[in-house]
Amino acid sequence: MDHLRRRGFRIVETEHGGAAIRTAAAQSFDYVVVDIDWVGVSDGAALARWTTTKRSQTRVVLSSTTLSHWFSAGSAMAGLPLVRKPFRQEDLDRILSPVAVAAPARA
Repeated sequence: MDHLRRRGFRIVETEHGGAAIRTAAAQSFDYVVVDIDWVGVSDGAALARWTTTKRSQTRVVLSSTTLSHWFSAGSAMAGLPLVRKPFRQEDLDRILSPVAVAAPARA
């Protein structure tokens, strides 16, 4: 995540999907990176579904330790980008580049 901070992204991390939904309801984000393997109070899939329906302007990126997930055509998650964890910088750069901001120059 340090790579993204250096590129100008504000990073907000939460412990589970329920906390993430509360955070996303209170603030706006350009992107939400969702761990779909998340389990607990509210899972990552719930966060992805909530974001795509309640914050349609927010782009959702799914992440997983595997890339074997399949979503039916009618699913809120069908067609969303999926990146393998741990993230490679170039994978995130490719997906986030439309809103990427260059890091401010240092004096």
